[in-house]
Amino acid sequence: MDGVIEAVARTQNGVFTLHQARGAGATRSMVRHRVESGRWVQMHPGVFVLLGVPATPEVLVHAAVLASGSGAVASRETAAGLLGIPGFALAGRRIHVTTPMYDHRRRTRAHVHGCVRLLPHHCRVVSGVPCTSVARTLFDLCAAVRAKRAERALDNALARRMVAMPALWRVLDDLAERGRAGVVVLRQLLAERGGRYAAPESELETRFLELVRSHQLPEPARQVDLGDVDSWIGRVDFVYPAERIVIECDGALAHSALLDRRADEARDCRLAAAGWTVRRFTWTDVTVHPGRVAHSLRTALEDRAAA
Repeated sequence: MDGVIEAVARTQNGVFTLHQARGAGATRSMVRHRVESGRWVQMHPGVFVLLGVPATPEVLVHAAVLASGSGAVASRETAAGLLGIPGFALAGRRIHVTTPMYDHRRRTRAHVHGCVRLLPHHCRVVSGVPCTSVARTLFDLCAAVRAKRAERALDNALARRMVAMPALWRVLDDLAERGRAGVVVLRQLLAERGGRYAAPESELETRFLELVRSHQLPEPARQVDLGDVDSWIGRVDFVYPAERIVIECDGALAHSALLDRRADEARDCRLAAAGWTVRRFTWTDVTVHPGRVAHSLRTALEDRAAA
């Protein structure tokens, strides 16, 4: 019996349920003896962890999922942390779990959400823990966190190719019921991006877009490939095609080394020769001096329009 339980626990981050123990042949007295001797540690009613298993975030989340009943999965901010969506940490946060069994949610310290429409393609397993998929997690975040934070999570997931637009539309179609939290926010975010949307590839680019919108500047095209009569020059961060203005957001990681700066200068020269005006902005420019950036862009747009 102990061997069977250990084998089951190895597939579940060292955690198992009382139901699984009884299925392996454990009697009530066997369970009591192992708990009293410290070989099994009770984490939730009916959920145990083997002695010696460290209390990692994955173990704590898995225990909460098992304690929440059949079909339960980690969700919302907890799923975002498991999936590695930037801006969401797994450790030290309240655990969120979603279960399709409204009437069978067990007593647990986790925040358990009931949802009768938790479809198979809305779920996956990460680090051994059942959790919602990236697309379903983003939908849930639209209902659980501030709209700006949900938007940033969506853009980060798209930029890192963690999810595709069709998967997001599919989840929205699955759950698009009148009055369901998250539907309006996600539909608006997807509609704004359209079918050919290219997500910002860095936090700096996200901040730049917020600056453009807050100063009521025209929104530029994003992640555009440019070239001259000879060949491809490169993909630029933002561009105003009609005014032939290129905006590059220079993060310290990719643009601080000498070779990086020389490559940027060479590309800027080729773009200028092809008739483009290039404006480069750093993190400090965008976050500390947004007014200067907005003035520079507005002046450049007016000058090119006049020309």
